[in-house]
Amino acid sequence: MRVAVLADTHWKGADSVPKPVMEILNECEVVIHAGDVKCEHVLEQLGEGNRRVLAIRGNNFDLDLASLPDTRVEDLNGYRVGIAHDIGAVEPYTHWVKKPEDIFGENVDLVIFGQTHHPFYDEVHGVPFINPGSASDHDHSGSPGTMALLDINGRLRSVNFIHV
Repeated sequence: MRVAVLADTHWKGADSVPKPVMEILNECEVVIHAGDVKCEHVLEQLGEGNRRVLAIRGNNFDLDLASLPDTRVEDLNGYRVGIAHDIGAVEPYTHWVKKPEDIFGENVDLVIFGQTHHPFYDEVHGVPFINPGSASDHDHSGSPGTMALLDINGRLRSVNFIHV
């Protein structure tokens, strides 16, 4: 299963998802947005072509998205994916001070998060942690944004970051 992962896009309005991003999404079955999606129009665009969209609120959203959850756990063909916006620093997880189940209330196979606008991938005690960065501006400096593409088939087979 090909999964696109976005976060911190802050896009707003109809037709606001850039064409290069939409072209990448055309190759995906699922789109995960790890927060700071600004409006329902963006979610509709991300879901074009019957793509499944799994989104959470984040800390920067319009009221039409207030019903989105703060966190969620989704089963992608037997692979449990936890999605949150701000997990804090990763270091407490490496020292067993925090565990993914502290966020999600259950065990997960993968943690996807946002907030930092910087792409990140590491495995912590066997659990991959992925932040796709921000597709609109990865570090608030105007440099190219990033998103992640995942291949999931019973396990995480690959992670690729793409500049958009």
